[in-house]
Amino acid sequence: MKSAPVAPAAPAPGSERIATGTRFAYGSSAFAENLGLNSVNQLANPVFNLTLGVSPVLVGAAIALPRLWDAVMDPWIGNLSDNCQSRWGRRRPFILIGAILTGLCAAGIWYFPDGRSPTFYFGWLAVGSFLLATAYSILVVPYGALGLELTRDYHERTRLMGAKSMLHKLSGVVNQWLLKIVQLVGSNSLVAGSRFCGVIIGFVVAALGAITVWRVPERVRPAVAPGPRISTWRGWRETIKRRDFVLLATAQCLIYASYLVIDNTGFYLNVFYVNGGDMAQGALMKGIAGTFFQVGGLCAIPGIVRLSQGIGKKNAFLLCTASIVLAGIAKWFCYVPNAGWLLVIPSLFMAPGLVAVMVLVPSMTADICDLDEVKTGARREGMFNAVLGWMLKVALSGSIFLAGVALDWTGWKTSLKAAQSAETFLAMRIAFSAGTIVFALLAAALIACYGVTEEDVAASRRAMRDKAAAAS
Repeated sequence: MKSAPVAPAAPAPGSERIATGTRFAYGSSAFAENLGLNSVNQLANPVFNLTLGVSPVLVGAAIALPRLWDAVMDPWIGNLSDNCQSRWGRRRPFILIGAILTGLCAAGIWYFPDGRSPTFYFGWLAVGSFLLATAYSILVVPYGALGLELTRDYHERTRLMGAKSMLHKLSGVVNQWLLKIVQLVGSNSLVAGSRFCGVIIGFVVAALGAITVWRVPERVRPAVAPGPRISTWRGWRETIKRRDFVLLATAQCLIYASYLVIDNTGFYLNVFYVNGGDMAQGALMKGIAGTFFQVGGLCAIPGIVRLSQGIGKKNAFLLCTASIVLAGIAKWFCYVPNAGWLLVIPSLFMAPGLVAVMVLVPSMTADICDLDEVKTGARREGMFNAVLGWMLKVALSGSIFLAGVALDWTGWKTSLKAAQSAETFLAMRIAFSAGTIVFALLAAALIACYGVTEEDVAASRRAMRDKAAAAS
């Protein structure tokens, strides 16, 4: 499975464009990985807290704990993929195995025995989350690396990630309606509905991963100049030494935190404050607002791609992050009793900022890989994506854990439901609005310090072309 990484020869002019069909075949696994992981995140609190009685803090902890394992698993998978040599390529065998295992785990987590204690269900969720995290690492780390190396064209990278993000956002629409779908197919039994939908989700995840493996060829890597084989530990250290990469990865985490840390609070506000405890109406409004969020992001993708070509990736990223600040302000005025369609407004403001992360961060990471190749002589997309993915999963799971903590901090009492005190609802509204604003501003400060330009990437490509010519 091991071979020394080699520097790819310079491609022929015009060969860096990726066919539209290949872009969307690559993006099919984005639909799969988002659906597989976030279907569990979307249903964890309604099923394990509201139905089975596990505290929201413990639900968050059960989902967050596997990130300790990811600190080992992600870089190991990334380095293994970087150094893999098989007849099917470096990335595709991992993607296929990971998609199948992720589908199995996303379905199996809902098949717990009935009539047990909240402590038992906490343990079940924790173990299930651990297995899901392992399968997800096998899928998503090589999958992300495959996208980083498909093209070395500065702007084609952004177009590729735009197509990937479109499929990711479409799966997000499904996730936003998942609670309502589960209610309907389970005849208001969240457990029965989750089990039925889980099987379908598992099959879809495995099938879409197989499409990527089948339809997306890996980049040809002719052996022109063998580079050094870098150990997992050294690769990790070299990766986190790159200041621009750390700034970019941390900003990504903060932007996701601006949405997720207080998303749980927003769900409870929606059901018990805005809609007076009507779970069916709250689920309906969650679906509507979430659909506007996902479709808004989908519509923003072509604009973000064009904007990055016009004013640069960094400035486009900053502009989109500003929209998240506006969303935080809008939350204060829109999450009020009987708000109805007002809930859509914050979602529309959030959409460009969140989708910019999916379009621009991988594209900018691929640029950093070019600069790193000049320094190390190796293409290390697997390790960069492993570190980026690990930091993101830490942020996602940490945000879910903090979401439970934030809800508990506001004074929320599950037994009271819609009869919470006025002080509790006020604290929830403050956390929901201010949390978004603060995290987005911190992310913008880091993005402003990012220093890689198109000229830097062009210079790195010239350097590698010269090295390839000298080797030949």
